[in-house]
Amino acid sequence: MLEDKNQKIFFIINLSYFGDVLVTNALCRNIKNNYPDSKIVYVVNEPFYEAAKYQEGVDDVLVIDKRGEHKGLWGLIKFAYNCPYRSKIYAAFIIYGNDRGILLSWLLRAKRRISGFRFFSRLFLTDAVENKIYFSMQDINASYIKVLTKKEPDIVPIKYLTNPESDALTQELAQKYKNKDIIGLCTVGKHIENYMPVETAIEIINKLSADNKLVFYFGAGDDSRKYADKLRKEGCKDFVDLSNKTTIYQLANIMQLCKAIVSIDTGTLHLAYATGIPLVGVFYRPNQVKKWAPRKELYPNTEVIDCNYTAQNILDRMQKLLNNSFSN
Repeated sequence: MLEDKNQKIFFIINLSYFGDVLVTNALCRNIKNNYPDSKIVYVVNEPFYEAAKYQEGVDDVLVIDKRGEHKGLWGLIKFAYNCPYRSKIYAAFIIYGNDRGILLSWLLRAKRRISGFRFFSRLFLTDAVENKIYFSMQDINASYIKVLTKKEPDIVPIKYLTNPESDALTQELAQKYKNKDIIGLCTVGKHIENYMPVETAIEIINKLSADNKLVFYFGAGDDSRKYADKLRKEGCKDFVDLSNKTTIYQLANIMQLCKAIVSIDTGTLHLAYATGIPLVGVFYRPNQVKKWAPRKELYPNTEVIDCNYTAQNILDRMQKLLNNSFSN
């Protein structure tokens, strides 16, 4: 296909983590709303390639291998030199004001380089943005579009695209557990202070099992594996352990088999509501709710818990979602 020289190319440079990558989709959707014929290229850390690839509005994804091929300044220069979009970028948005990303946008010769204000990197920007009227991180990210449009962003939900029928692992699980009501559970994430107490998870799993429901246990990393081992050591075995057994895209597809998801504040939580699955989000750090929790007006199939963290309250809020889904 011949390249359209008049097509505006936008770069989203986000070198943060799983959930951080997902919530930036609000900016992608705003770009497409204002520039329907544009091309959005997402630059992301290697482990989170799939978190970017299947977002609505994303047209291409480029990977930074910051511990390998693209390590250090020379690695960034190499990435920029080999980038097929170099010198063709209409605007680059650097999310979370990452110094490495700001420097990369300059090396890529983007015409507009837009990010939050950072003292050491400001000389590499064309526009430094200060977001003081937005509290939700997805709205803060979306507001970067104001530099170009001169108007407030559309407040839109983030969307992650799935296709469970095309995924072999999802279909295998669907066939194996076709007679079960499945609930997803994620108890471990990036921050240890967010972890669900083991005794709470055990009570949730046991009560769901007694109600003839099956728990899919989601997670990634060594802590997730150790947590699952501890559940089994405590005699709690009525769950399907999927920790460290899925890619991000497979996880999103497997979620489509679930009636609901219960998750602490971590990337799995954002993936659940971005795919439209009923979600109970458990925030053990209440001060993070305003910034990171899904808002009911955008995600009606969500419940947020920031106090009364008992297993029974979590299950009651989940049942409320299931009842609403059934009535609709």
